[in-house]
Amino acid sequence: MTTSVLQSVRIAPAEVRDALSRHILVDGYHLVQDIEKSHGVWLHDAARGRDMLDFFGHFSTTPIGFNHPKMATPEFSRRILPTALNKPANSDVYTTYLAEFVETFARTVPEAMRRHLFFVEGGSLAVENALKVAFDWKVRKNLAAGKGEKGSQVIHFRQAFHGRSGYTLSLTNTADPRKYQYFPRFPWPRVRNPHLRFPITEQVLAATVAEEELAVAEIERAVAENPDDIACLIIEPIQGEGGDHHFR
Repeated sequence: MTTSVLQSVRIAPAEVRDALSRHILVDGYHLVQDIEKSHGVWLHDAARGRDMLDFFGHFSTTPIGFNHPKMATPEFSRRILPTALNKPANSDVYTTYLAEFVETFARTVPEAMRRHLFFVEGGSLAVENALKVAFDWKVRKNLAAGKGEKGSQVIHFRQAFHGRSGYTLSLTNTADPRKYQYFPRFPWPRVRNPHLRFPITEQVLAATVAEEELAVAEIERAVAENPDDIACLIIEPIQGEGGDHHFR
């Protein structure tokens, strides 16, 4: 038996969009990031040979910028390479890399929380697992009180974005309905989002307070109309995709 090896592919920056569009949807920005030349808050566009101040942050997934100096040392490269080539984290197979990461991470959270860490690869799945914890807690509480298997609803806000999978599809309701409109969803209570508007004047603040009071009333009504069935309430401190909405 012989195994064929594909020739390595090299694509010039000017050809990136054409190459991608032959296989996937290409509706992103008209730039080609040079990963090696990007630095700090500056994204280097290889298509035009320019540095661009990055206010995007890859959907806020690059909070420390590009090529941070402390991540460009020979020691860091030596330690990161094995974890890039292999899977260092698994629920049943452990590594020193996993143990060192967990121990380091645990030092950054309150001591009372260090016994119950749970790591998930992805934002949507993190939200879903948080919801599962709430469902489990609420249903067990109701069963113990003789109220039956209830506790399966989530109060959430208009223009929220919590993900595009499973439970999160029932929460996401931003401007582009194609992200959720034809998928099965739960009719969970949805309330107004009393976000601030800028600049914050006395009139704006008064209007925000009034909206907050209406939102609280809607939340209380949802709880009253669904006795013992509300497992939790979920809110983004800042609604990003919903429109850069800041809450007080």
